[in-house]
Amino acid sequence: MLINRPQENFFDHRDFEKNMDELDLSGLEYDIENVEEIAQKDSYNYVTQIYVYIRIDEEYKKYINHLELMRLGQRFMTVLQNAMINVQLKKTGTGIFTCFYENKSITDDLATYFLIQKEVDFIEVGFDKRYPEGRHAPITDSDMRVFIKNEEL
Repeated sequence: MLINRPQENFFDHRDFEKNMDELDLSGLEYDIENVEEIAQKDSYNYVTQIYVYIRIDEEYKKYINHLELMRLGQRFMTVLQNAMINVQLKKTGTGIFTCFYENKSITDDLATYFLIQKEVDFIEVGFDKRYPEGRHAPITDSDMRVFIKNEEL
C-alpha cells in the first residue's frame, strides 16, 4: 500500500459547475471596484520637507563650521524625537538643513518649532518663506550665504 499515491478518479466525483454557482462573491464588489485606488494609495510613501536656514551672522558665525552646525542639528533632532516627532535633518548648504518627514499633518507644528529657535533665520515650506515673529526678511540672504561659502573654500 502506497501512502502518497494519488487517487485515480479523484476529480470524477466533483461537480465544478455546481461549486462555481454556489460560490459566494458578495461583498467583493467594493474591493474589486477600488482595487486600483487601493494599490496606488498603499504603494507610495510621501516624504515632505522643510528647509531650515540657520543664522550665520555676527554671534551665530560659528554655525558656518560644519561640526557646530551638526551639533545644532543633533539638538533639534533630540528635542523632536523626545516629542515623538520622527524627522531627519540633513545639512544641505552653508547654515542650511533640510528636514524630511512623512506625516504632512505635522508641518505647522514643525514650522512653529523651528521659528521659535533663536538660531533660525527663516524656513521654507513649499514655496512659502516664513520668518520668526517680528521679521519679514532674512538676516542673511541667499547671496550672502553663497559669498560666505565661497570665502570658506
